[in-house]
Amino acid sequence: MNEVAFVDKREPDWKRLTFLCDRADATIKSLKPEELHEFVRLYRRVSGDLALVRTKSTNLQLIDFLNDLAGRAYATLYRAPRKPFFKAISDAIALSAQTMRRCRYFLLVSAVLFFGSGLLSFFLMQNMPQTRDFFVPEQARELVDGWKDGKFEQRGGEQSLGMTAFYATNNPMVSIMTGATAASTFGLMTANILYQNGALLGALSYEMNTVGKLGFLLASVMPHGVPELSGIVVAGAAGFVMGWALINPGRRKRGEALKDAGRDAITLLCTSAVLMFIAAPIEGFFSFNPAVPSFVKVIVIAVEIVFWSFFWSGFAKDRDTLVPHHESNLTSA
Repeated sequence: MNEVAFVDKREPDWKRLTFLCDRADATIKSLKPEELHEFVRLYRRVSGDLALVRTKSTNLQLIDFLNDLAGRAYATLYRAPRKPFFKAISDAIALSAQTMRRCRYFLLVSAVLFFGSGLLSFFLMQNMPQTRDFFVPEQARELVDGWKDGKFEQRGGEQSLGMTAFYATNNPMVSIMTGATAASTFGLMTANILYQNGALLGALSYEMNTVGKLGFLLASVMPHGVPELSGIVVAGAAGFVMGWALINPGRRKRGEALKDAGRDAITLLCTSAVLMFIAAPIEGFFSFNPAVPSFVKVIVIAVEIVFWSFFWSGFAKDRDTLVPHHESNLTSA
């Protein structure tokens, strides 16, 4: 094969296909109908050129060039079309709701551990006052005493925005850590984080109850607490999904079981982070705002509970899929 003559003859087609690949980089729909036909024709020619060069030439640089060009054209031609932005968002929300329902047993375990530890600390502090030093560590006492005043300082817009940014940065990290630590601890670290946070909330509730301001605490915490505490529970469920895969992998290797469970766990962690982001502006601008009457906060709490209950139980329910392997293992255990 006269390689120089071959390259001179075929190079215009290669350049043209490269140009069309650039045009179709975002989507193949960027090409006009006649350009699409030309694209397919040139792709076939380049594929033939590649086969010829591989058998007739030892020029590795030319072989690599044609291989890359044919591969790029193939990927462009057969790439799945991109979903419209709002369709992608809708599908992501649907996946979140479906995963929540599919992992309901893990969510239940997480919720029982979190709220159960809160009830436990409340009960023990009520009946065994000496446990206060255990449930309310020294570094948290100033915060607890500040709550007992039953007042919030007026925040300006700039300060509220700053606190929102802090909550939006810190709280999702806590939720991700709650779920992510499960893979290396068989879920034990996740359980510990849930227990500690729940017990601290229960201790604060008891302290507020002793001064007759438990209602004030709940009205102040729950407007952002509905999504935020839900986020903690969801993050805990993500950890238990991975922990259960390690404890009970079934007939799979633990690595394979963890990989399969990771799909649901990642979805739950992302859901948890989104719930934390939703809670951040509510906490920064609304919950601790002394200008907002308590009855308004109670109405907001009720609306949130009803909305999220209907959303998680019903959104995209018609698209629910079969129970995955790790979930069936849990229900049969």
